[in-house]
Amino acid sequence: MIRRGFVCLLLALSAGPATMAQTVDWGVSAFGFFDNSEGDDQYRWSGTFSGIHLQPQLSVASTSDQHRLVMGYDALLESGAKPEMGSDGFLGYYQYRHRDVRFLLGKFPRRLQQETMPDYLIVDSIKYFRPCMTGFDILYSTPTAYIEAFLDWTAKRDANVREQFMAGMMGRYTSRWFQAGLDGYYYHYAKEERSWRTRHQAPHDNFLAHPYIGLSQRQVWLLDSLGLRTGVLAGFDRDRETDRRWHVPIGFLSELGVGWKKVGLSQLVYIGGRQQYYGEAGRGKYYWGDAYYRSPYYLRTDLSYQFLLDQYASLKCGLAFHVTDKGVRWNQMLQLNVSFGR
Repeated sequence: MIRRGFVCLLLALSAGPATMAQTVDWGVSAFGFFDNSEGDDQYRWSGTFSGIHLQPQLSVASTSDQHRLVMGYDALLESGAKPEMGSDGFLGYYQYRHRDVRFLLGKFPRRLQQETMPDYLIVDSIKYFRPCMTGFDILYSTPTAYIEAFLDWTAKRDANVREQFMAGMMGRYTSRWFQAGLDGYYYHYAKEERSWRTRHQAPHDNFLAHPYIGLSQRQVWLLDSLGLRTGVLAGFDRDRETDRRWHVPIGFLSELGVGWKKVGLSQLVYIGGRQQYYGEAGRGKYYWGDAYYRSPYYLRTDLSYQFLLDQYASLKCGLAFHVTDKGVRWNQMLQLNVSFGR
């Protein structure tokens, strides 16, 4: 019923009288991925993720592009799996844009956010298989700073499913080569608690915050770009069903990135308290971040090469090496991005 209503609304707007100034746009984007990891440990298992997301979209907007309604579909064609077409793939959202403010409401692609959420917030596999957010996103952006707040409602409460949502914020201020910013979120997972007398939900609360400062500069010596960020990664973890007390692991997180022509190199270092205190019990539930941060130290080195880059498509391959207290692992990656339309 909702989908039919949305289709009728778009058709009505596009066929409306000339006095209703508007534009009709279309677009098709694709995101293909291949990610193969080697080696098993208690943090992550070896495996291969491979597939492609196809996202056709149709939108109706005012001529000033201040108001826009978008409808589309996200079809995942996963290698080796049976194709499935369900209601989860439908996209539909409203966008408001005026000067420095943009507002999104509905179900929209996660790539519309100002920056990609870092892996300590959302691990790569979730980005591959849940590329859309359901909720809202508010962005205020200027040439020197931005701040973005969002709510992603990940599960609605019913007889078999617990209420779940993610609320977070990302922001950064830049002055020439200096940067200061904050990334973080709160994840609410309402677990079920039973007793002989009552039945109610016992939530799990998981906060994660990363304030940082850094340096960023283009065209440094022979390099095209050079960036450094350093700060604190703090978790606030509580399970109201078990011990009911807060666990607060805190560590030092530093990232270095270098770009030269089509080659990229990045180095991440985390040292400190073990994140994700409850471990495997929360994997894929209230823990959406990378499980490697459970280690007291984590070093990640990424090497990448951009094969193709133009107005329509980009193809990138990469190698990532992970060093933890359980040893060394590595994975190979290939990512394709295609986008065209009007």
